[in-house]
Amino acid sequence: MEVELKLLLSPADNDKLLRHPLIAAHARAPVRTQQLSARYFDTPDLHLLRHGAGLRVRKVDGIWIQTMKAGGSVQSGLHQRNEWEGPVDRPWPRLGKLRKLIGDDPQWLQVLAADGLKDRLEPLFVVAVERHTWDLDVDGNQIELVLDHGHIERHGRQVPVNEIELELKDGDPASLFAFALRLQEHIPQRLSNTNKAERGYMLCRQTGTVPVRATAVQLAPDASAAEARLAILNNCLQHIQRNENAVIEGDDAETLHQMRVGVRRLRSALKLFEPLAPCPPEILEDIRWLGSELGAARDWDVLLASTLTHIQAHPGSRNGVMDLQALALKSAQDKRHAAAQALLSQRYTRLLLAMGLWMQQPADDTDEPATDFAKRTMQRLHKKLLKRSRRMNEGEPDTIHRTRIAAKRARYALEFFQSLYRGKGPRAYLKTLSAVQEELGRHNDLVVADRLLRELAQENDAAAPTIQFARGYLQALQATQPPDQDAIRAELHALRLP
Repeated sequence: MEVELKLLLSPADNDKLLRHPLIAAHARAPVRTQQLSARYFDTPDLHLLRHGAGLRVRKVDGIWIQTMKAGGSVQSGLHQRNEWEGPVDRPWPRLGKLRKLIGDDPQWLQVLAADGLKDRLEPLFVVAVERHTWDLDVDGNQIELVLDHGHIERHGRQVPVNEIELELKDGDPASLFAFALRLQEHIPQRLSNTNKAERGYMLCRQTGTVPVRATAVQLAPDASAAEARLAILNNCLQHIQRNENAVIEGDDAETLHQMRVGVRRLRSALKLFEPLAPCPPEILEDIRWLGSELGAARDWDVLLASTLTHIQAHPGSRNGVMDLQALALKSAQDKRHAAAQALLSQRYTRLLLAMGLWMQQPADDTDEPATDFAKRTMQRLHKKLLKRSRRMNEGEPDTIHRTRIAAKRARYALEFFQSLYRGKGPRAYLKTLSAVQEELGRHNDLVVADRLLRELAQENDAAAPTIQFARGYLQALQATQPPDQDAIRAELHALRLP
C-alpha cells in the first residue's frame, strides 16, 4: 500500500526547495536526479479508470517498469493506494506479469480479466518530468521526498506539473503532515488531492470543473465511535477539497455552495465528537475563517440569483432593478475572487495539513460502539431542536435562525450515522428536517438580503433610491409570507427519532 502526501508549488520555488536546509538536515544520501517519461494505458471506453485503476509503463535507468495503482483512498490529503510494480521487456504492458504481481486479489484480477483487454489497451497520455529524489530520516520515519517538474501531454495539449510527493516508506503517517508543515513555513505550497493519472484523464475527457456533492458515509455495523469519527471527518474533508479547484478556476455558484456546505458539515461533525476528541482551538479558528470567506461569497450569490429575482418578476418593479442587479453581480464577483484567494493562501494549506496531523493522533481511549454514540447524540440534538422551535418568535429573527441551525445539525448528524440504521425511519426524519430547513432558510435569505442591500447603499449613493425600493419590497414580502411557525413546531413535535 502506497502512502503519500502530494503538494503543489510554484516552479519559481524549486531552487529554494533544492537548497532547503531542512532537507539537507534529514537526507540520508545525496539527491538523485532522473528524466522520466511514462505512458499511461487504458481502453477507449476507459475500463481501468471506471474501476479505479491506473496503468503505466515508464523507463527507469534503461529498464521498462510497469506499474498499476488501484483502489485506496484520499483522506485528509493522504493518498493511500494499492501498487503493483515490476520490470517488463517493452514499452507496453504485460498483463500476465501484472496478474502474477497481484496474486490472489479477486477484485483486481477480475478487472484485468475483461474481454479483449489486452488488445484494446492503447496509450492515452504521457507524463514527462525531471525528478529529484531524497531519502529522508525524520525522527526515525523513513520518507521519500520527490520533486517533479514537467508536463502531461495528450495529442499536443499539455498541462504543467510541478509538485512534491512525500511517500512514507516506514513509520508513522503523521510524520508526513508534520514534515510538510515545517517545509511550508518557508516554501508556499498547496495540498493536492489529484494525482498525475487523474490529471491526464482530465485531458482525455476534457472535463471542466463541476460541483461535487457529499457522498454517503458508510460505517460498519460494529464500528466504534472513534472509527466513526475518522470516517465522518474524512468524508467532510473530501467534500470540501473536491470542490476546491472548481471554486478557484470556475464561476459556477453551485461549486462554492457545495464547498461551503462541506465546511458546515465539518464544523457540525467536530462539535458532535468534541467529547471524544476536542479539536485544537487554532484549527477551529481557521475553519471559522474559511467558512466566513465562503459564506460571504455565497450570500451575494443567493441575493443575485434568488432573492432579487422576486423583485424583477414583479410588475410594479422599477427599471433601476437591472442596475441593482449589476451592482450585486460586481459584489458577488469580488467576494468570489476573495474566496478563491483564500483557498490559494498558505493559511488554507496550513489548515488542511494541521487537520490531517491532528486526525492522525488517537482519540480518547473508548470502545463505545458507534450505534450507542449515534443514539445518544441524536436524542440530545432532537431535544435541542424542539427547545429551539418552542422559542421561535417572528419578531426576533435570531430565534428563527437558531431553530434552522438546530435542524441542520440534527440533519447532518443523522446523515452521518444513517448507515447504522435499518428501515426507512431515517428517511422520513431527514425529509421533515430538510423541509423545515428550506422554509426557514427562505426567511433567513431575506434577513441576509436586507443586510447586504444596506451595505450596497453605503457604497453606492446614486443607487440609494433603487436599493431602498428593493429593501422595502423584500421587507413586505417577509411580512406577508412569514414561515408558519406553529405548523413547523407541530411537525417537529410529531417527529419520532428512528
